[in-house]
Amino acid sequence: MLLRFTFFIGIILFTISCQEENTGKCNGFCTEEFRSITVEITDTQENPVVLDSISITDITKERELEFNSEHQFEDGIYTIFNDNLVSSYKNQEIALLFRGYINDELIVEETYQVGADCCHVYHSSGPLKIVLD
Repeated sequence: MLLRFTFFIGIILFTISCQEENTGKCNGFCTEEFRSITVEITDTQENPVVLDSISITDITKERELEFNSEHQFEDGIYTIFNDNLVSSYKNQEIALLFRGYINDELIVEETYQVGADCCHVYHSSGPLKIVLD
């Protein structure tokens, strides 16, 4: 009986410690998934818009973001923030400026609010699907 009670208390404590808190403090438990925030760009016919290049600027710190991520130009889906940046932006929320170009012409420009907790990045605001005329 004592063993069951101890096991039950242990499960409760483990569950409580695994719950994420919004206090900005790390609880030490992170999932092993890799999260990315992506933007899908299509035309009005739902065809992917293939950009030649993109730039992602951290407006908060006034610097261009460079992170180890494959930009998926062929399918119209572009990574703007991912878990490679958690260590640099841990417990912060920032403003990003996303710009997309075709033939050196600015085609799309959007602002996003994103952040990182102790483990993963998250999206706060800004369109995740953009339809261009």
